[in-house]
Amino acid sequence: MKENSSRRALLQVIEGLPALADLLSKTDGHFDYELDLEVCVYGRSYQGKRVGPYIRLLTFDPGETIIRQGDWGGNTFYIGVDQPLDVFIATPAQAETKVVEIPAGRQFGELSVLAGVPRAATVKAPESAPAQVVEIQRPALRLLRKLGRFRESLDHSYLHHGRLAAVQKLHITPSLGEELLAAAEDLSQFRVLSKNHVLFREGDPVQQIYVLKEGWLRRQRNGGQTDYLGEGHAFGLDRAAWDYTAVLMGRAEVLTIHLDGLRNGLRDRITKELRAFAAPPLTQPAEPRLKTQDRLISTGLVDATNLLLMDMDLCVRCGRCSMACHQIHGHSRLIRRGIAVVRPERPLLAPMACLHCQDPECLTGCPTGAIGRLASGEIDINAKSCIGCGDCAVNCPYNAISMTVREKPAPAVAAAPPLPLRARVETRVRELVTIQPAPLPPPADAAGDLLAVKCNLCSGTTMNPATATTAAYGCEDACPTGALIRIPPRQYFPELAEIQGAAYQTPAPARLNIHRNDPPARAIHAAGLLATLILTVAAVAALTRFGYKGTLLGFLDLRWITGIAGLLAIAAAMSYVRRRQIFRVRAGALRYWMWGHIYLGLFGSALILLHGGARSGGLLTTALALTFDLVLLSGLWGLLCYRLGPRALSSLEAGSHLLADDLDLRRTQLEQEIAAAVAAHTELKSGILRRLRSASFLLRQFTHREPLQLLVSRCRAELAPQPGPLRDAVDALVALRRVEAQQLLHTALRSWLPLHVIAASLMLSLLAVHLFQVFYAR
Repeated sequence: MKENSSRRALLQVIEGLPALADLLSKTDGHFDYELDLEVCVYGRSYQGKRVGPYIRLLTFDPGETIIRQGDWGGNTFYIGVDQPLDVFIATPAQAETKVVEIPAGRQFGELSVLAGVPRAATVKAPESAPAQVVEIQRPALRLLRKLGRFRESLDHSYLHHGRLAAVQKLHITPSLGEELLAAAEDLSQFRVLSKNHVLFREGDPVQQIYVLKEGWLRRQRNGGQTDYLGEGHAFGLDRAAWDYTAVLMGRAEVLTIHLDGLRNGLRDRITKELRAFAAPPLTQPAEPRLKTQDRLISTGLVDATNLLLMDMDLCVRCGRCSMACHQIHGHSRLIRRGIAVVRPERPLLAPMACLHCQDPECLTGCPTGAIGRLASGEIDINAKSCIGCGDCAVNCPYNAISMTVREKPAPAVAAAPPLPLRARVETRVRELVTIQPAPLPPPADAAGDLLAVKCNLCSGTTMNPATATTAAYGCEDACPTGALIRIPPRQYFPELAEIQGAAYQTPAPARLNIHRNDPPARAIHAAGLLATLILTVAAVAALTRFGYKGTLLGFLDLRWITGIAGLLAIAAAMSYVRRRQIFRVRAGALRYWMWGHIYLGLFGSALILLHGGARSGGLLTTALALTFDLVLLSGLWGLLCYRLGPRALSSLEAGSHLLADDLDLRRTQLEQEIAAAVAAHTELKSGILRRLRSASFLLRQFTHREPLQLLVSRCRAELAPQPGPLRDAVDALVALRRVEAQQLLHTALRSWLPLHVIAASLMLSLLAVHLFQVFYAR
């Protein structure tokens, strides 16, 4: 592929293409679309940043591929100039086959841009001659849609190719496909419909067959039955009248086949072919499953191509995911607030991080084309082209794009002389022990030069070097419990996979689903438990048989062997501390390091205890043994907190997964409401206030785990049955106790860590003294 950089040649081609010729229209010798023409063909500067050009003239060699089936191409589409282009389709059953030719002057590739789907076919230059092609980038759409003929041509081409893609997606037999497409203009219609559009109503006669190519719909019967279905289903094959109402849940693409115009033979053949995709009868699914489907579809999570999910029964609220994102990108692109998905087996949270949507709204309106979809599928922002207008952040429905101050290169200054060793050590120690938070950056709206930032799946960072064969994500690798995972939602959730058509169902990716199945973790558990048990039993057996003075390795007795082995195990366990400080490169998922830390710590502690024997020894060895015990007990307490705390917390949250800062703010608000109510209502100062502030009522939050609304209703009925300010005060008191219970659990999740760190520090200090005493003092 070669680009013709001559603007004169490009203008001549544009003038000869009916769809684009209006861009050069003039009135009284002046271009009607002068500014749009400049941006599209020449480019111009805005606020010191280059915008455009958005139209290029390319030449492809004979047989060279222009677009490839399956690639993401959401940023460009094309118009053939001088040659008909060959279209090829590859199916799982057969190799690449030529299906049609695109005549010169017709657009192609716009389906990926407008619908946010991978390329539906491969388009190549003819084998006989090179082909000129005009490439149009996505930002030009906003400008070119002003041209009447371009708009009509684009819509016609989109609907034509959408109809073709629908037939191909359903794998209709080639003979029927050709016959259907030959009469497509009269018999079928491809439409793009919006959210809440009623496709058909219960009781109306069936006059069309509907094939849902993209999107989701809700079916409902007057009797109350409701369910959801996804793309790949055909409706109206065997009915005279609709027995339910179908409402689209979002933007959808629908192929409509009009039954009245079909000959009986063709109608029977079409019905027979589509029967494999016929929608199942309407049935009422179980309530939890229906709620999950509704939540995923109504919020748009279903249309993510790469969704970040947090299992709140595993999340220990440590914030390392956001910290890792900040360390990698310099600005955290992950906020632990978002959309809760409550399922019977586990509560999930989709945090405020980019979903890399199939049809991203953030791309709409970007004046420079700085945000776009890469060939690998992710949505990313080109910092060089971003002018900081904030349109993408406004258009994103998930608040996944934030505006930050653009970093400017620091001016060159003379290198400062190195600090003395003592000053460097003091600075490093101060950084390690300080508890003062880092100063907040200036507000983005007060800065002059802004930049839009969002999650880009760590693409282009040291987490994913060019030599990497698999993707790695800093937030997922930094999670100590495996609560985070990036997944394709239609394959992760069986609630969605089961309501998709057979033609749309794809196998789950080879990448492990750590919420369901994590073989490396299972292997670590098995190996850790087995090795700890075998080696500890072997050490006990050797001590029983040979005693501490018995030599096994020629010059080392069992006192030395158990001591050295225990020391090596403890040293290996301490490598976890170093791993926790690594964010920018691949070092293995932190959850695996944590389990290795636990098992190595258990094994090392067992050997150290065996090394000490039944006698405590002197003051130093006694203190060392006690710190070993304290490290072990605090670690086990932390393990118990990590296993039980998140489950208890998520049951109290009931889908409202607030951060610790949010809980502090909510508590302050409730306390102010209660203080005002107590001042106005003396009856609150008696039994009501004392009862709801009691320790037993706080303990009830943990023992009963009842939904907050149910608890509020019971307290209302018992303490404030009549509506009024008193009931409002009771509601606030109950809500306050629930917030305090959550804060206690947040504190409990971190309660073990200071003791564990202090005990480990003392242990290492005493161990160093002990080793000095053993090797040098004797």
